[in-house]
Amino acid sequence: MLENKRNTRQTGNIAREGRNFSGNWEKFLPFGVVCLVTILWHAVLKISAGDDVVYFQTLMDERSIWEILAHRYATWSSRMAIEFVLIPLVNYPLLWKVIDILVFTGIPVLLYRILQQEGDSEEENRILSFLISGFTLLYPFSDMVSAGWIATTTNYLWPLFCLLFLAFLAKKLVCGKRILWYEAAAGILFCIYGSSQEQVAAILLVLLVLTMIYFGRRKQWKQPLLFVFTVIDVISLITILRCPGNAIRSAQEIEGRMPQFANFSVWEKIYMGAANVERIFIAQVNSIFFIVTVILAALVYRKTRNYLKTVGAAVPVLVLFGYSVIRTGHPWYEKIFIVPKQEADWNYSSMETWLPILFLMVTAAGMLYGLFCLLRQQLEIYIDTVLLLGVGLASGIVMGFSPTIYASADRPYIYLYFILIFVCLFLLKREGKEGLPEKNKVASKLAVTLFLVFILVNVAEVFWMCHIM
Repeated sequence: MLENKRNTRQTGNIAREGRNFSGNWEKFLPFGVVCLVTILWHAVLKISAGDDVVYFQTLMDERSIWEILAHRYATWSSRMAIEFVLIPLVNYPLLWKVIDILVFTGIPVLLYRILQQEGDSEEENRILSFLISGFTLLYPFSDMVSAGWIATTTNYLWPLFCLLFLAFLAKKLVCGKRILWYEAAAGILFCIYGSSQEQVAAILLVLLVLTMIYFGRRKQWKQPLLFVFTVIDVISLITILRCPGNAIRSAQEIEGRMPQFANFSVWEKIYMGAANVERIFIAQVNSIFFIVTVILAALVYRKTRNYLKTVGAAVPVLVLFGYSVIRTGHPWYEKIFIVPKQEADWNYSSMETWLPILFLMVTAAGMLYGLFCLLRQQLEIYIDTVLLLGVGLASGIVMGFSPTIYASADRPYIYLYFILIFVCLFLLKREGKEGLPEKNKVASKLAVTLFLVFILVNVAEVFWMCHIM
């Protein structure tokens, strides 16, 4: 009898281990798909143009890296930590491909670790990993070729990875978990590297301030690692603001690209930045933004069951509907749903100049209202979410203060993309835990199918762009 009990116990343990392996396999499979797709992209992309070949490969012919960085800081750029890695790396494209594959695959993994909570079921974890990986594959990775693959990814994609890693460490601190020594060391290195990028430095400062406010309200001020990160970030911001090379570069770019920029007022620069954000995310009916706004409206309806509140939250969807269906099917409405041009000369007395900004404001108001409907009972979380979206929007609008706003193409907006993705997934986890009613199962399957179609379309397009560029 004892032998039978022992055999039964062993059988039960084996079954549990089998279920755990199966659950982990299904949970991490989407990240494997992201890795495989990224490998395929990097297998076909060509490093044959851009700053990689034209400029950076020739910098170390005669001078040391320190001499180059000193000269660059004095005459062109404040991104010393990034260029400390970039300048030698351009001569080793295969090494860059390996690191870049790991970085892009690591982004959804970090998002998963940030959003995952103790007590989540295996099903919730599987759904979360699927959604995060899907959104990651929706990002237009071909944006990373605009200044050359190596130069663009090291200046934009890799700082995003650093930012997410620091957010992951902040989450561990908030949850009361111990930061291991190698995590802290990596965090310091990533903070130095990431904060060398101006947009990341600003976003990181907001993240660190919000985290310190969280601990301050709980009288837990002794957070030495947060203090170290904050000091590094502030030093980076001061270095950026005081960099003589940035001013020299700006003057040269104004003369060469946009002479009229020198006479722009602050409001004109804000207008140019805001209009470009509207063009990329709204006027061009961006797929990620479309999915995020549809999910927001659906969550509001699910929580409130109120038609008018749902319509208010769905205003961004209606604006996108206007730009896609109405503008395409009824050409007269091109006078209303105007796609902003990449120009620096506007007629401020014309309604056509202001309509895109109006649509941007209405869209932002609709999103704020939708968030309020979902988070009205927890205003602290609502304010933090709005601040996060606000700093993401500001990271796009601030491009209006650069004469290279159009030359930079769409690469600077990667941070707004992933802030939108993060907020969307956060709301889904928070509001979507209840099971769907049986009558909505078909709608749920249809939504997943459409999501997969969006992913496949983007993956194929990026593959083609990697092949030809």
